[in-house]
Amino acid sequence: MTEENREYRTSQIMLRNQFHGKDKFKIPIIPKGNFGDKDFQNLLLIGFDRTNIRDEHHLNRMVHFFLYDYKFERIWKKPDYDIEKLKRYRAVLSPDFSIYREMNPSMQLYNTFRNRWCGAYFASKGIRVIPTVSWGDENTFDFCFKGIPKGSVVAVSTYMVSEHGNHADQKDFFLKGYREMLRQIEPERIICYNTPFPEMEGNIIFVDYELSSWKYQNHSKSSKYAKYLTGQLSPVKSRAILIKRGYVFPQQEEKGMGSAYGGEWKPKKPDDERFIGKPGEIKTTKDKNGNLRLTKIVKMAKRFQNDIFRITVTHATIPYRTTTNQSGNTTIFIGATLKIIGTEMSPNSNNMEVTIWTLFFLLATLWKTIVLNLLRNSRTA
Repeated sequence: MTEENREYRTSQIMLRNQFHGKDKFKIPIIPKGNFGDKDFQNLLLIGFDRTNIRDEHHLNRMVHFFLYDYKFERIWKKPDYDIEKLKRYRAVLSPDFSIYREMNPSMQLYNTFRNRWCGAYFASKGIRVIPTVSWGDENTFDFCFKGIPKGSVVAVSTYMVSEHGNHADQKDFFLKGYREMLRQIEPERIICYNTPFPEMEGNIIFVDYELSSWKYQNHSKSSKYAKYLTGQLSPVKSRAILIKRGYVFPQQEEKGMGSAYGGEWKPKKPDDERFIGKPGEIKTTKDKNGNLRLTKIVKMAKRFQNDIFRITVTHATIPYRTTTNQSGNTTIFIGATLKIIGTEMSPNSNNMEVTIWTLFFLLATLWKTIVLNLLRNSRTA
């Protein structure tokens, strides 16, 4: 064995065994930090991806990792890289490696270990650390609260499990794990990033999601276009200012725990209730102009080369109307819209290809129904 190989095989980056846990999984223990009441007054957080070694304006904030995992994966691979930067802030929440309900149990355990290991490592370097707690279903309760001493200050986030857009909340799932956390850890304080549910008990410190976002992290010198980007000023006709809008992620905190696909889809307005039904069901409704619409609920799976996508709940609406002239000739006007409520696809799938093939399939399956309805109506007329 060469010296280089020996150093690699015995390094802490390989073994990760310098922090000894007391449970059967040997999950590292994050020591209780020394915190007082003043540490939690007017508390705001800052995302890890917004921290900067030259930052002089937000050092009174605590650093959080309620981000997509890829934004802080280097914390695990190169834990020393950001130590000096993190030391400058008020405190650091342990990295929130995701524990989604759909994850393989081994991955859930692994991410719990990584959360605690990084927290214990930060603490060993003199950083004040607050454990971030996440959980999956009841099967994770044996390990997801380990490595946190009783009476610790902990942090949770309700953002991912709260109602937003067309997704229902996942409150029942969250509260079940939250109550188990209270039982096992008996936390002194609970930092809650985003609005707490009314049923949450304990000494909760609410941290406003909006006020902790990048929009309120004022730097000494902001972009001259900042007021246009934030909507304070209306866009002007200038080639120097090009504002692109569209598929924009609302900040970066849409991750963490609960379902990886978000809460169940629900109607946002009464007219969307026609999208609820069993696969194969066809619903007949009218739009606001009185035009007849046929909505078919479809569940399908399709393989494109090595990529798999499954459209779990897909809705296609085919509105049509007919006009008859004085000679008795009937003209049929047909329009088509496609609404995909929930999708599950591999990262390499082509969204446009999926949409085109789906629309083609749905139009083909609905065409027969439309024609038969028109013929039936014309005969009865």
